[in-house]
Amino acid sequence: MTVLGKGKHEVRPDLARVAVTVTTEGKTLESVNNPHQDRATRALKILEGLQSLGLEIEKSNYRVDERRVQRPIPPVQPGPGQRYENLVEGYTATTTFSLKIAAMDKLNEIVTKVTDSNLFQVHSVRFQVVQERMALNQARRSAMLDAKEQALAYAEPVDLELKEIIAITDGEAEAPDGYADMPMRRATSPNSTVQIIPPATLEFNASVNVTWRIAPRGF
Repeated sequence: MTVLGKGKHEVRPDLARVAVTVTTEGKTLESVNNPHQDRATRALKILEGLQSLGLEIEKSNYRVDERRVQRPIPPVQPGPGQRYENLVEGYTATTTFSLKIAAMDKLNEIVTKVTDSNLFQVHSVRFQVVQERMALNQARRSAMLDAKEQALAYAEPVDLELKEIIAITDGEAEAPDGYADMPMRRATSPNSTVQIIPPATLEFNASVNVTWRIAPRGF
């Protein structure tokens, strides 16, 4: 007899990952690169100054993108349809910082200081747990217990017993995405703080297929 067991395990988040960017726009590459280097350097110093609050800079990356527009081409001679040309209107330099915050009680204070610098744009806030593997294994244990409970529900009414397990096939085990709404300020006052509300718990899910040999009771 084969049954599919499903289990879940809920854990309070104790880790936040925040993605922030610094961008600079200009008409030419020369008008973007130097100003952006200055802005990114100032941004890095701000983040380094927050490390004492529990902020960790995991990585950063830099890119320059073309900003393109389509403009109509004046017709040489009358005719149906309109032709367009794709032109480079300017350039946008972007530095993305991936941040980790383990001090959850300092999360709002840190993000407030980041946004108050007027250099950063906060793109995402994702909550996780430090012991993610442990949480997934707890969900797997719940799935195994669920499989056994189902198997007993099938076997016992018809006087069958579960003997040994023939096969166990691991199913899906996944952590939640943990994304939160974009941070908002509590009030319009300049002294107000950003309010990020983490989920009460994160739900980890797992499944398993278990095959038992069954036999009449007593055999």
